[in-house]
Amino acid sequence: MTQVKPQPIYRKDYQPSPYLTHTTELKFQLSENETLVYSKIDFYQNPLSVDTKGGLFLNGIDLELVSILVNGTKPNYQVSKEGLTLNDLPEKFLLEIQTKIHPEANTSLNGLYQSSGNFCTQCEAHGFRQITYYLDRPDVLSVFTTHIIADHDKYPILLSNGNLVSQSNGKATWHDPSPKPCYLFALVAGDFSVLEDIYTTLSGREVALKIYVQAHNINKTEFAMQALKRAFKWDEERFGLEYDLDIYMIVAVDDFNMGAMENKGLNIFNSSCVLANTKTATDADFINIEAIIGHEYFHNWTGNRVTCRDWFQLSLKEGLTVFREQEFTADLHARSIKRIADVDIVRTYQFAEDAGPMSHPVRPESYIEMNNFYTVTVYEKGAEIIRMMHTFLGESGFQAGMKLYFQRHDGQAVSIDDFVASMRDANDFDFTQFAHWYSQSGTPELNIATEYNDGTYTATITQKGNYFLPLAFALLDQSGNELESGVLTIKDKKQSFTFKNLHSEPTPSWLRGFSAPIKLTDTLTFEQKIFLVQHDTDSFSRWDNAQQLWQSLILNPEQVDETLFFNAIESVINTTDDQSLVCELLTLPTERALHNSQSIIDVFDIHNKRKQVIQKIRTRFLPRLLDLYQSLNTNEAYKLTSIAVGQRALKNICLFYLAEDTKIAHSQFQSANCMDDKISAFRVLLNSDNPYRQQALADFYQEFKDDTQVMDKYFSVQAGSKLCNIKVIKELMQHELFSFNTPNRLNAVVGTFAQNYTRFHNQAGYEFFTDIIIQLNASNPQVGARLVAVYNHWKRHTPELKALQKQQLEKILNTKDLSKDIFEIVQAALK
Repeated sequence: MTQVKPQPIYRKDYQPSPYLTHTTELKFQLSENETLVYSKIDFYQNPLSVDTKGGLFLNGIDLELVSILVNGTKPNYQVSKEGLTLNDLPEKFLLEIQTKIHPEANTSLNGLYQSSGNFCTQCEAHGFRQITYYLDRPDVLSVFTTHIIADHDKYPILLSNGNLVSQSNGKATWHDPSPKPCYLFALVAGDFSVLEDIYTTLSGREVALKIYVQAHNINKTEFAMQALKRAFKWDEERFGLEYDLDIYMIVAVDDFNMGAMENKGLNIFNSSCVLANTKTATDADFINIEAIIGHEYFHNWTGNRVTCRDWFQLSLKEGLTVFREQEFTADLHARSIKRIADVDIVRTYQFAEDAGPMSHPVRPESYIEMNNFYTVTVYEKGAEIIRMMHTFLGESGFQAGMKLYFQRHDGQAVSIDDFVASMRDANDFDFTQFAHWYSQSGTPELNIATEYNDGTYTATITQKGNYFLPLAFALLDQSGNELESGVLTIKDKKQSFTFKNLHSEPTPSWLRGFSAPIKLTDTLTFEQKIFLVQHDTDSFSRWDNAQQLWQSLILNPEQVDETLFFNAIESVINTTDDQSLVCELLTLPTERALHNSQSIIDVFDIHNKRKQVIQKIRTRFLPRLLDLYQSLNTNEAYKLTSIAVGQRALKNICLFYLAEDTKIAHSQFQSANCMDDKISAFRVLLNSDNPYRQQALADFYQEFKDDTQVMDKYFSVQAGSKLCNIKVIKELMQHELFSFNTPNRLNAVVGTFAQNYTRFHNQAGYEFFTDIIIQLNASNPQVGARLVAVYNHWKRHTPELKALQKQQLEKILNTKDLSKDIFEIVQAALK
């Protein structure tokens, strides 16, 4: 029997809902073997809808319908696999439905499910339809009241959105006064410990802050609480936005498909994005936790108070909130290093997505499964578009646009066009051409040609498309002083810019701060790039030029004067005070980044060439790196300051290059007083066959076996080791602490192994990986879809690997009952 292929949904087909809702009242009776959900929804005809005669379709998946009433009587209805259709409806009616669901058996981690014996929900994008029959779309907003009934001994904590109305043993009622779409609904029931605090807003209101975790994790919540208070304060000071409820809650659970979810007043987080202390978390963990807590809090206005009209507008909330999160981190930590980290993600992952089979605009035109479009394009490229607006308008102009946006649309579900219109109208700025960024896929390419003649310097810029973008630049003299700097507005296919009265030919610094998400080619010489690495006042430009030089040394060494380059690197080490930046300049492009630069990906050749350059660095810099390492290896008390983070980063990149002397790594592993130092040494010790390897494995496990987040690191380092193979991976999956149905643990092993390129890319690796995908198709297709994307660039691999990957994709495509999530990725890859 031929399987019916899932069909795409198109943006052009959007129609307003025929009915809307005033209120939604829910009652949950939670128990071990089943859950009963009672819903009472007040419907009315939408005056903007063109058709209400075709009945009303309510989404619903894997539900057992127990009873249904419309205005107290049994209605005319039909039930299908995807939902329920109501016929012969009046203009206004009260719908009462009772459904039965099974959270205890829900491995998809969508809708209502159990994690470590506790109940929790994930409703974005389409999880609410797994709870009850509903208009599961973001443009239907309702005021929610939620009643929860459960065994008090097993589930003493009962939480939902909004403010607490009443509670007693085994019962709680919550009311959220702000209308919201059902994707922002949340429910949690379980046995938790809680960290409590209070935040006083700018207007003097007290907000109760609560972080709920399993009892053994309560000692890892203080940083998250302080990060939350910093987010409240920053949003008030930078954006003038104040929180609106009496309580703000965070719940951390181990089993979660995403990082976190911004449900109104009740954020549910992946534990890895909340739990941290100096013994268990790296610097990157701390900064990432702070950023994600900020991100979800900032959604209260950019996502909750103003939400999306439809899912094609996802970047309306995500691109904007990622930009806000990036600015939050940059304002609190090292802005230059934050910018480098963000650009690295865009270039390594988003540019690759633009060049692959799942390439799509920031506002997609169609999707089969919405979960597949929570992408680096929608999020990170979306944030870069917002950043370009900020560059054009400046801080005051951007804030004026934000203010108008909230004045116009608070409490509404709107589109990207509405946001752009607010920016336009508040600043009298024509964004007509700029708005194409939202509708065009692919990475724009620009070329700059320069000419110097008798004191006049001319830059001619050409582009293949017709993009409107800001190009930040500076012209530097021979001492590195800025002769000219600013932002060029690029909007034509070809433009020339002239700079006069220059006494000598300058060295140009283009695309400073990565002012637009583009690929840029220029006429800079090898010597000019070295000059910029040493002298540019823009940290991003220094890093960018260093990355280009490292890439050339790895892939095309004949184009590089190695002695001249290494002398420049030594000069940078000796003269640059910013140790975080020195670390970035000493860090080679990743293998994945190098893959992106090649038309044909030879994973083994690239690995070996990169390895050769690492060896050259060791040969040239060993004494200097050892001195630098020893000067930084002070074992001072842990601090999360920009200076301390930079010192640790530089120390541990030195340790990486000193890896052949495993005594150094062993000594650091034993004496480390923070996770950064511990895990860096652990990684070095596991990457080679040395006398300390097995003892390090045993010691690390013994010290941290009861800590879920650190054990994810334990599994991940082994799966990423140069000594790893399929046998090791299978042994890890038999480990008593491995859980296939916990996404973090599965990704730590299988996801990491798929990025261990020389160990993964072979027939045995592919066959193992494909079997995992097929298994996930039945249990958690959302995670399966993320993993199967590893095969997206199969056509660019060498012939043997290309053929093997194609076989795997075809095997997956022929799997019975293939989910929409995985089907969409695989069929796009095979096109």
